[in-house]
Amino acid sequence: MQPSSSDLIDLDIQGVSKRYQLNGQIFTAVDNLSLQIPKGQFCSILGPSGCGKTTLLRMVAGFIEPDDGDIVVGGKSMRGVAPNQRPVNMVFQHLALFPMMSVGENVGYGLARRHVKKDEMKHKVKDMLSRVGLPGIEDKRIEQLSGGQKQRVAIARSLVLEPTLLLLDEPLGALDLKLREHMKVELKQLQAQIGTTFLYITHDQSEALVMSDMVAVMNHGKCEQIGTPQDLYYRPQSSFVAGFVGNANKMSGRAITGTTTLISAEISDNLALFCSAKESFHQAQDVHLFIRPEGIAISRQAFSADSYPNHLRGTVSSILFDGANSSVLVRLINSDLSLQVSLPQNGQLKDLQNGDEVHLAISADNVQAFAA
Repeated sequence: MQPSSSDLIDLDIQGVSKRYQLNGQIFTAVDNLSLQIPKGQFCSILGPSGCGKTTLLRMVAGFIEPDDGDIVVGGKSMRGVAPNQRPVNMVFQHLALFPMMSVGENVGYGLARRHVKKDEMKHKVKDMLSRVGLPGIEDKRIEQLSGGQKQRVAIARSLVLEPTLLLLDEPLGALDLKLREHMKVELKQLQAQIGTTFLYITHDQSEALVMSDMVAVMNHGKCEQIGTPQDLYYRPQSSFVAGFVGNANKMSGRAITGTTTLISAEISDNLALFCSAKESFHQAQDVHLFIRPEGIAISRQAFSADSYPNHLRGTVSSILFDGANSSVLVRLINSDLSLQVSLPQNGQLKDLQNGDEVHLAISADNVQAFAA
């Protein structure tokens, strides 16, 4: 017997809205948002502060009720279901571990509240700590653990209750940069190993791109785009997504001519670029253009005329060293514009100096245009 489509969806957010009254005005925190997360997926909700992502998470957890729509977890509506009755658990940014308890007591706390027998609880705690890579530390105190270990203990405490859905509210935000980079990889591997569906809230696009199977980008309470990290990065559907996800050179201009897929846009009085467009534009319509730094070819010599539709010339104004991700700022000749350009990994241009003249080439597909 084939499972129904609802059996394959762990979280189904159906047209959910949440409004607040502030100083006599109605503020819409979440606006008619719909989202489906398949079973076993790592899904991130990505957006700037104030976009509504935490409000959405709190509605899924049951801390607040939506004004419209429904939230379905594991095929069951959560309308009127108390937070402690939902098949959902949450890991908070500050973890909320109990310092007076041992690691084992922290992980087993929820099981004790459910009156699970001691032998069974001990077995479950030991097994879960082993699964998160912390075997044999049941008797340790919380203050004896590193930041990464505390993170995994908090996750073990939530997962030991076998929730359908694990909610993570910016859990890496309090960690230092080096540990945060390490934990991104660990969390992704842990989720893949355990198979529980994760809903991860973050404003850090690097976290979302590295860890997620799917990402929903929120802006002003709405979902701008849902897709894989690759979709969002290479195929953004809006100007907001193109500028928010990853690093991009942003320019403003006016459409000159073209079709729904290829236009020419005037950036300044003596500079126009061929662009890839998701929509058709009328003559002189204001547009925003986005170019990824790695989408720009750079050389000391001029490029072949038929290799790229866009050829530019400029001088190096700044070297941005970041190891393998190093780049340069190039100020375009006869223009006030500067472009950030990734340096080739082969090291051929590692000796570039400020003031050096360089040639740039960009394909139309690497210049994305959206209505301003």
